[in-house]
Amino acid sequence: MFSCDNDEKIFQTLPGQGWRVLIQWNADTVDSADGFPAMTLEPVIAWVTAKIPRGQDTKRPFEDVIIAPLVRWPSGDELVLMDSRALATQKLVYVAPGEKLSEQHFEQLGGGYAKGVPRV
Repeated sequence: MFSCDNDEKIFQTLPGQGWRVLIQWNADTVDSADGFPAMTLEPVIAWVTAKIPRGQDTKRPFEDVIIAPLVRWPSGDELVLMDSRALATQKLVYVAPGEKLSEQHFEQLGGGYAKGVPRV
């Protein structure tokens, strides 16, 4: 059973299958003096199927079902669901199973595209 800080409703978890996430953590939470890293490469613990609360709207209190990766917090003491709230404060890039981390991944943190992905 997961303890959800933001009242997410978790339905299902599937194994991470070797996926990893390069995360540039929010500058406000980065405190290098305390050992908090600016970036980490985290394994996807699980792909989570969940509903995320909308807020005060009582007619439709939840958004549509999403699938998001579950990764560990850099200190290792909790897990974080990388949903749209997380993306507002952190930048991330997915690294596929077997794919080597490269300079291109770091460039994508700034908004780039993977090789072979056309801009539309």
